[in-house]
This record gives sequence, structure tokens and C-alpha cells, in this order.
Amino acid sequence: MDAKAQFVGGVAPEADQSLELPETLTPSDVDSLLARLTDAQIRDLLRSELARRAQEETLAGPQGPGTFDAAAARLNGMYGEISERLPRWGIAIANLNERLPQVRERLELAQYGVAAMVGTALALIAAGVGAAFLVSRVLAPAWTLLSTPPELIGYWSRLGRTVGLGVLELLPVVAFVIVTRAVSGLIGDALGPLQGVVWIYHTGVSTGWGFLILVRRVFAPDVPAIRIARLHDEDAKALYELLKTATLIAVSGWLIAGCFPNLGFGFPPALITVALTGTVVAGLLGKALWSKGTYIAQRAQEVLSGQTEMTGKPGAVAFAVPAAAGLYLFVSWFYWLAHWLERGQHELAGPIGGVFALLALPVADRAGIELISGSVRSDTETADRLRHVMLGAWRSLIGVVSIYVIVRLWGLDLLVFAKGPGAPVWASTLFDIALTLLMGYLAWRLIRAALYRDEQASDGGEDGDPMAPAASRLSTLAPLFRSILLVVLSVVVTMIILSSIGVDIGPLLASAGIVGIAIGFGAQTLVRDVFSGIVFLIDDAFRIGEYIELDQGVRGSVEWISFRSLILRHHRGPVITIPFGEMKLVTNHTRDWVIYKMSFRLEPDTDPKAVKKIVKAVGQEFLEDPEHGPKFLDPLKSQGVLSIDDDSALIIRVKFKCYPKTQFILRREIYHRLREVFAENGIKFARKKVEVIGSSSVEAAAAEAVLADQSVKTTNPADMR
Repeated sequence: MDAKAQFVGGVAPEADQSLELPETLTPSDVDSLLARLTDAQIRDLLRSELARRAQEETLAGPQGPGTFDAAAARLNGMYGEISERLPRWGIAIANLNERLPQVRERLELAQYGVAAMVGTALALIAAGVGAAFLVSRVLAPAWTLLSTPPELIGYWSRLGRTVGLGVLELLPVVAFVIVTRAVSGLIGDALGPLQGVVWIYHTGVSTGWGFLILVRRVFAPDVPAIRIARLHDEDAKALYELLKTATLIAVSGWLIAGCFPNLGFGFPPALITVALTGTVVAGLLGKALWSKGTYIAQRAQEVLSGQTEMTGKPGAVAFAVPAAAGLYLFVSWFYWLAHWLERGQHELAGPIGGVFALLALPVADRAGIELISGSVRSDTETADRLRHVMLGAWRSLIGVVSIYVIVRLWGLDLLVFAKGPGAPVWASTLFDIALTLLMGYLAWRLIRAALYRDEQASDGGEDGDPMAPAASRLSTLAPLFRSILLVVLSVVVTMIILSSIGVDIGPLLASAGIVGIAIGFGAQTLVRDVFSGIVFLIDDAFRIGEYIELDQGVRGSVEWISFRSLILRHHRGPVITIPFGEMKLVTNHTRDWVIYKMSFRLEPDTDPKAVKKIVKAVGQEFLEDPEHGPKFLDPLKSQGVLSIDDDSALIIRVKFKCYPKTQFILRREIYHRLREVFAENGIKFARKKVEVIGSSSVEAAAAEAVLADQSVKTTNPADMR
């Protein structure tokens, strides 16, 4: 109950009651207050106010109090005040029957009797509720229109409809307040002592009603199609019902407590009623957190991982969410209760404002997703990574802002505490370090997103994917650029942090050049490797995924490029590391295109023209093949007779031009197909012949064995690579 409401209602405090001077008073309130107080009560209020101001001036001092000293003094003062008031309230409640004369005196203020007072109060309630009902009926078509969106609706449309529904639902609350206040002014005499409850009544009802409207529009249990929060239907309904129950309990306690002083029972019952009501609400919310802890952790894991259904066990961060919520609830309850018992005033800016800030986080997060998706519309992998990094930066920003707002609502200004006049050195230093690390982390995330490269395990042999492209030049240079930028960023961040903690970085910068020269002389081989690598990369001699051969006879696919060395993977598996400084000649086998040639040994009487026609037809057949056709750059063609092998065979050679790494598959398929076509057209492969001159039977048998062995051997083009 607000302290101002204790006096505006026309209640004359008794001499044995605890009095508090309201924080804000109008001139009419001052006159009304002084008219109702006795001299002893005025002296008591003046003494309390002067003591409070003296305590504050003592704490302030010439240099201002330390943060922790001021907090400790504030807690001690609060504890002393509560310890002094609670026993007095207990005695007042225990002797509540002694207040019956004052109750009868207050009831006599009802000019038309108690029954008329109750009937008038019910009529006042009916007037306000009826006005709200009429406005709701008038706005019902508009509400139905906004709550029935089309099947496909975007986020901004849902947000607009949510705000529109919220405005429509607030208008009946406005009508309720206006009518209630207007009617109460007309029938004030009939209300008697309850006239002082009217302000408490419409303030409590309108505040609780407005809070439920906000919760209902955020969770949208009645209109899930326009829900802006990422919640399941059953979760939204359960949360809304829980908060509605808590709100009804809180408003009921507020209204009952407002009746006690106006009916003559005094302030202690009112203060204790509100304290007990708030405790019941906190217990209700705490019970929900305790019983649904695992479920809340699972839902938190879904939000953190971006999944729609979480099947595994929640992580440590997700499990900390219900615990953090429970801790926040306990601290909020204790904070509110202590201030209420000390001054009889609600301190809800921190607890309730913090809840609103947390409820706004999902909305702000979704708004950021929509803004980022709208600003980066490309479907490339780089765009996806940039969107991911921008979303991370946005979430970091709204997280920092929400923390600042929540802490500010609780009465602590972090900026003033860290950077204001008289701020502790450690707080200012910690603030600078945290801000520097955060900015450095975000900058590194952006660098990684812009210079990201997928890991490739390219195979230069026949078993790899022949059509898998090599990395682009930017992807090849990305690791080097990323490493350089990481070193530069680390140096800058380190220098800023050292400067923040008071280290003079001027001598460090001056000595860096001397240290660099010393390192250069001591690591000439390393410097040679680094600069040789830079030259190779600028010349674009190789890229990630390409199959190269070095002058030492080493060959393999480029798998990784570091500062000083090149890492190759041989097509049989071994990993080879070669410093750049030891590389002289680089042969790139997978750049642009490959011309592959195959030789065939045919019988001497084979017609080369017929072979040429057959090869041309087979080449056209491969070009039209949906699987192998795209691999060709030039079709298969015959080069005619390459040579004659001692009148025993014609060496016919064919060739084709294709993309790198596809020649191994194409040569196999071409060889099998040409064998089939040659057999169909009567073209035979030549056998190697051995001519033996002599009449000896032993020599003849040896010659026959050699011929039998050679007859089963044919030229295998697959051996020609």
C-alpha cells in the first residue's frame, strides 16, 4: 500500500500507530495531514524524518561513501527499523478487538447506513465493470479481425496485430477507471468510509488488469497464430494461468488491505496483509519453478540450441535457468518485503521491471532475427555465417542492455559506479577490460565469418570425387589472413588491457622493433619459409584441394596451409609437411583441364580409318551420356597410327580433354567400351610375337612356351598414367 494512500483516504491515525512521512504530497494533502495529526504524532514524524536525513548526510560525507559501506549502512538501518516496528505491529494485531470503537465511528460516516454503503459499493463496481464490458462489445469486431490472421503471416505482421490487440484490450481498462472515478465523485456520501478505498480499488484493479493484458499478448494463449514469443501452446497457456492466479491473489490482498485503515482497524493489519499476500504469490511462483524445473531446463535448451524439439539431456546452462529464476524470485521477494516492512511502500521497479525486461528479451531476439534476415538476403554460405555472427552480436547487445536496465531499475547505475566521479579504480579497470574483451571477441567472430573455410579432405587419386572443385583463391588465402588478423587483434587487445591496468605501453611499443630485429636474425630459416609461402600464395601456385607435385618427387593434395609450411596428403593416405623455403618447382595436376592419351596395340591388318570412325562414334556416345558427358571438355578422338611395332602390331593412340581428376574414371570406361566395340567390328588386339630360328626340338618347345605366355597378355591402357 502506498504511503500517500494511507492519508488521502481520510483516516485519522491513532497515537499508537507507526507513522511514515509520504515521499510526495500535494498542498491539499499537507493540510489534510496536519489537520488529522496530534502534536505528539507530528513530533514523532519530524524526529524520524530528521534522523533519516542526518543518517544520509553522515553517509555522504565530504568525499561520498564507499559503495559497500553505504550498502552495509543501509541494511543496518533497514534492519533496525523493521526490528522496531514488527513487535509494535504484533501488539496492535493481538489487541485488534480494542479497535472496535474506532470501527463503529468509521461506519457512522455512512450517511445512509451500512447496507446502503455496501449496496453503493456494489453499484460502483457494477458501473465500472459494465463500462468496460460495453467498450469490449463495441470493439469485438475489430478484435476478431486482428485475431484471425491469414495462414501465412510474417513476424512484423504478428507483432503489429499483437500491439493492436493490446491497445484494444486496454481501452476497456481506461473506461473502467474513468467511470469508476466519475461515479465515486457522485455517490461519495453514500460510500462513507469506503470512499477512501476507491483510489486503492481502481488503482489495484487497473494495474493487475493491465499486467494480465501484457502477459496475454506476449504469450498469446488465445491466439497462437500471432504469438511473438517462442513458446509451445501448452507452455503459453500454463504460464498465463499461473501469472493470472498470482495477479488475482495480489490484487485481492491489496484491496482487502486497503479496507482495514479506512474502516478503523488501523495500519498494522493492512501492512501485514499485503506482506502475507506478497509472500503467498512468491511461494506460488517458487512452487511452479520447483515442480517444473526439469521441464523449464528442457525448454531453455531448445531456445539455446535453436531446436524445435529437444530430445537429449539439457546442458549445464539450461539447468541453471530455473535455478537462476528461483534465485531472482527469492531476492525480489526479500527486497520488496524489506522495503514494505520498513516504510510501507512498494519497491517493485526492480523486481517487476526486471521481469518485464526478461519477457522483452524473446521479442527483441526475434526482432533482431527478422532485421538481420531482411538486411542479408543472400543464400550463400558466407551470408549464412554473417547472419549467424550478426545474430550473436545482436544477442550480446540486448543481453548487455537488459542487464544494465535491470540493474538500473534496482537502483544501481553501472556506468556511474564504474566510470563516474569517485568510482573505484578496480571497477573502472574491470569495466574497461570487459568492454575490450567483448569488442575483441565480436571482431574475431566477424573475421572468422568473413574468412571462414570448410575443412576439405581432397583425394588426388582415383577414389576421390572427380567433380569436387578445389577451393577458391580466397579460401586458400583465408587461413593466412585469419592468422595474421588474429595476431594483430590479440596484440591490440593486449595493449589496451595493459593500458587499462596502468601499464605504460610506450616503452613496450618502442622495444618491439628491437625485439623483432633480434628474432629476425635468430630465425632466418623461419623468416625465409614465411616469405616464400607468401610469394607462392600471391602467385596462386596452388589452392586447397588441388593435387600437386614438387621437385623432390613428392605429390599429394593440398590439405592445409600454415605460416611456414605446406601440408599435403598423398592419395594413399600419408600426410606430408614441407616448409615453403624448400620448395622450388611446383607442378599442379588439377588446374583448369587435362589432356589424356591412351595407346592400343592392334593387328597389322587393321584399317586405321575404320578405327577412327569407331573412336569418333564412341566419343559422341560418351558426350551424350548424362553421367560422363559433363566431365569432357573435348570429345574422344583418334590420333591415328602412332607407330608400327616390327610388323607385328599397329600402335593406335586416342586422346580426350576433360576436367582435372576425372581422367581416371573416363579412361577406365573408355577402355571397356572400346574393347566391346572393337570386338563387335572384328578388330583384334595384337599379340606379341617371338620368332625363333633353329631346328632343335628343345628350342622349338621353348619357343612354343614363350608364344603361349605372350598370347594371354594384352596391352592394358590403365597402366599408362
